[in-house]
Amino acid sequence: MLSFAQEGLWYLDQLTPNSSAYNMAYRSRLAGPLDLTKFENSIHSVIERHAPLRTVFVLSGGKPVAFPLKKSRAALRLVDLRSTPRDAQPEEVRRLIQEEASRPFNLARDSLFRPSLFQLEDQDFYFVHVAPHIVFEGGSVSVLYRDLAAFYNGADLPKLPVEYSEFALWQRNHLTGDRLETLTQFWKRQLDGAPVIDLPTDFERPPLFSTEGARHYFSMPPDLLSAANHFFREAKTTAYRGLFSAFNVFLYCQLGLTDLCVSSPFAPLNPRWPGLTQLIGYFVNTVALRTRFSGGCSFRELLKLVDLVLWEAVTHSDLTFGKVVEAVQPSRDPSRPTLTQVNFRAPKQPHPALRLDGVQAGRAEYVDTGSAKFDLALEIESSTGEECYFEYGTAQFREETILRMKRDFFQLLGALIASPDTPLVELVTAQGLNRW
Repeated sequence: MLSFAQEGLWYLDQLTPNSSAYNMAYRSRLAGPLDLTKFENSIHSVIERHAPLRTVFVLSGGKPVAFPLKKSRAALRLVDLRSTPRDAQPEEVRRLIQEEASRPFNLARDSLFRPSLFQLEDQDFYFVHVAPHIVFEGGSVSVLYRDLAAFYNGADLPKLPVEYSEFALWQRNHLTGDRLETLTQFWKRQLDGAPVIDLPTDFERPPLFSTEGARHYFSMPPDLLSAANHFFREAKTTAYRGLFSAFNVFLYCQLGLTDLCVSSPFAPLNPRWPGLTQLIGYFVNTVALRTRFSGGCSFRELLKLVDLVLWEAVTHSDLTFGKVVEAVQPSRDPSRPTLTQVNFRAPKQPHPALRLDGVQAGRAEYVDTGSAKFDLALEIESSTGEECYFEYGTAQFREETILRMKRDFFQLLGALIASPDTPLVELVTAQGLNRW
């Protein structure tokens, strides 16, 4: 059985076959005497432990069905680059990893977990793993690395407390009757008349939304991040809420709009399922956060408003994004993402490193597949400020526009935390950031 979120991605895959837009690809640098046989066996043990990684999605009776295979069909691919001249290795391995990350999946036939090792020297490797989003999300990286290390290092793992299929079944049984009606009515009220975020673009928008995109990575200036986190603690809010509030003001700078609908990913919060954090799978739900404020309010006042917006949205986040779209029935424009055109993310920590005995490893790094699911997305890693990025549609924006947006965001965030009681319209005008 598919969860509602999986079902939505399956239908997207049918609409755009042979697309890598929803590939989740990561790489990690490994240095040391890696035991290749033990490493491959450990990967197979992880796949046997986590059913989504050995699942295929087939049609039965006109509907998609998740069919877990008894055994993994994944094979560890070893690419030996030791004979490649050392000065040519960086570009060659970059090209090969990009090629692997961008290779699409056939959800009905392919193994949905593709592990590879790119060997540069006798004890120097890149570990690359690719999976479609329908079975893997960003939070799955920690689980994968934890379990893979446990198997490789010879540690015992307890039986999983729950299977993904149980969660999917519960979700379908839970979202019925009064609960479904309550959630549906809330989102209809919340998103009725939500305006389109029509950012000024560098190019004429194509008639069909293009998922071709890029990521501009950056690190937050340490002094700015430290000052912002200090202010958020003093204001008795979280880094996520503070940065999300600042992003809304950033959009206000771009558009002059004070009614903004921005989406953000949230993990399931139902206490019935504490074991979900031990599973690999697709759990995150995209939640539409509609914030209505005025240019006369201050940043401190906006923080309190955002607290309420988030509390109400998360309380009603059981209803998956696809079901929200069905309930709200927004006007469809094939040139734009449905319902929300802009996304915000603020993970608390960077991805972990793979801790194998005798092997040094760097943190997992996302491999850009050259795609974008929204016109614009911003991710700020709020603890270290590393691996932040703007993700943008290359059919809409030039890179220099994104660089200007980054500078604007830095300037704006510094001004907001320095003058949190100044009316937003005055602050934005004084900073010269009103782009409308």
